[in-house]
Amino acid sequence: MLRSMALLVTALTASVSFAQAQRSDSVDTRKLLSQTIPEVSFEDAPFDQVMEWVAEFTQMNVVVRWEQLEVAGVDRDKPVSIRVRNLSLSQVLWMIMSEAGGETKMAYRASGNLLVLSTADDLGKEMVVKVYDVSDLLLRVPRFDNAPRIDLQQAGQQAAQAGQGGGGGGGQGLFQDDQEDNEQDQQGDNTEIQQLIQLIMETIEPDSWREGLSGGAGQGSIRAFRSMLIVRNSIDVHQKLGGALSD
Repeated sequence: MLRSMALLVTALTASVSFAQAQRSDSVDTRKLLSQTIPEVSFEDAPFDQVMEWVAEFTQMNVVVRWEQLEVAGVDRDKPVSIRVRNLSLSQVLWMIMSEAGGETKMAYRASGNLLVLSTADDLGKEMVVKVYDVSDLLLRVPRFDNAPRIDLQQAGQQAAQAGQGGGGGGGQGLFQDDQEDNEQDQQGDNTEIQQLIQLIMETIEPDSWREGLSGGAGQGSIRAFRSMLIVRNSIDVHQKLGGALSD
């Protein structure tokens, strides 16, 4: 116990100065959770004391829903052993939850100056709507085959008419603008975003989607608007999508 407390004090001392350097009046939660921690070292440290370190390090209000965790079999004094370097705070949190939770799946919600930690089932009841810009995933290689085209047959006919002294006809001209290419590009964009939606629903918590492969067991939904995805699902799903770190 004394050894774990000494390691806890060491981790606190090493990180407080770093946390104070990052602290500001306006908390940028996403930036805070992505900050790299030089070193974190715990050996058999009680879970509740590790969470006290998280609160001290982040200077956030950390709320652990102990009642929910204890019902799920996660004790306050569960020993946590971690020794890592140069990981983000978000990665460290997931490692702490994995160590303390064991078979129990845990999750966290961070917003502004508040961090809430509980079971994934508990936080999964809170549905969040978030918009993702996926334009960079839909970037298409420019097509260079849609330039104005010359109708050689029509050019020959007009040249023959000019040689016979005929006047210039109205017609469509030598250069023809192919609008079908633009329509095909738009159809291609729609196809790609639908494929992206299907990929997300198949790989990230498939049972959580209302139109998922599970036959509609979940409550989540996902819609496309131009190059945006509007996602409504649990905090856990958003975290796996890379979002829901801040309001």
